[in-house]
Amino acid sequence: MGGWRTGILIAILAAAAGFGAGYWRWGWPVDWYAGHDAAALPAGTDDPVRYGWQLVISTPEHIGRNAAAPAMRYAGNDLACTNCHLNAGRQAYAAPFISTFTSFPMISDDRYLTLADRINGCMTRSMNGRPLPGDSREMEAFIAYIRFVGQGSPSDIRIPGMGLRPLPAPKQAPDATRGRTVYAASCARCHGPEGAGSRLEPPRIGYAAPPLWGEDSFNAAAGMADMRIAAAFVRANMPFETTYDDPSLNDQQAWDVAAFVTTQPRPAGPQRTP
Repeated sequence: MGGWRTGILIAILAAAAGFGAGYWRWGWPVDWYAGHDAAALPAGTDDPVRYGWQLVISTPEHIGRNAAAPAMRYAGNDLACTNCHLNAGRQAYAAPFISTFTSFPMISDDRYLTLADRINGCMTRSMNGRPLPGDSREMEAFIAYIRFVGQGSPSDIRIPGMGLRPLPAPKQAPDATRGRTVYAASCARCHGPEGAGSRLEPPRIGYAAPPLWGEDSFNAAAGMADMRIAAAFVRANMPFETTYDDPSLNDQQAWDVAAFVTTQPRPAGPQRTP
């Protein structure tokens, strides 16, 4: 009888432990950035999601200034979207796409802004080029991909990790001279001593590490040309493979190197609008 009662007790305790563990697991934060990898989609299809992913990771080959088809040369440089939207828009605090689809349309500075408007903002600023036609296959594909990576995420909030990680105000005024030293020590090995970046091996078009200034960089109207945005991006993501929870540079170094990079010459670009 004692063994029988002991067995029942063990069963009850095990069930209770499992039930409690279930509640504990339900409380775990969801990783909205995992999955939704378009590389796993079947190749060789006319799927707009897969094409949108290709546009994000291989932008210059499709719509860059050196694209094979002259009519498709919408961008004015050879940057790729993933140069700023890291991991094809699936990396936290690296301008990810996860909540982007459900964030539009929006009102910004008394303007009604659609997702297509926002994409074309990148085309004219970060890509230093011209807008994509709203009814083009490329615009459809960009929107399809952005919607794809956000599938299953909350539709009424921007999930943690969207945008860039807030950076505290610097203890000292950002200094480009100090920033030059930080750049030489931590950035030049990938982006080059003159900020020209490092190109992919031919026949591929584009950059393994993008140019940070000069004629083939983002223009002065781009978000990354804003020192505050550049500093926040650098702190959470640079040097490459840095993570926001284990950064390589401290806050002051991020501010200083952003001061240096954003004061270097680059294309003027259009007047800054959202």
